[in-house]
Amino acid sequence: MVANNSISALKFIIRQPYTSIPLYLLFFLLPTLLLAQPAFVKDSLDAYVNREIKKWNIPGVSVAIVKDGKIVVCKGYGVKDITKKDAVDENTLFQIASNTKAFTGTSIALLAYQKRLSLDDKVSRWMPDFKLYDPLASN
Repeated sequence: MVANNSISALKFIIRQPYTSIPLYLLFFLLPTLLLAQPAFVKDSLDAYVNREIKKWNIPGVSVAIVKDGKIVVCKGYGVKDITKKDAVDENTLFQIASNTKAFTGTSIALLAYQKRLSLDDKVSRWMPDFKLYDPLASN
């Protein structure tokens, strides 16, 4: 079970270019480890990420950890492309396909769980300028 402050799971942005299974493992496992062991970032993050990208045969990932609105860690691991061997850094862009839909859905579910919004809210409550072609669908 993730620690009480489960929204912190969303504060970890982990992107990788080829495989989505490790992305989900890192997205949900890394926050749990960080919350359980505060010194993890200083002591073990590099070793953990390097071990996992080898274990899952992932060429490279970028990791960003944000705490209290401030970037704590922002770095890359591995390579961008297995044929070129260019290193991944904090500015590397990845094609993450439809993973943003899962992140968005998880974010909304966590906000609903925290009672910060309701799943029954109209989108226009939070985005007043939101409009669809059909006005009936917008309301």
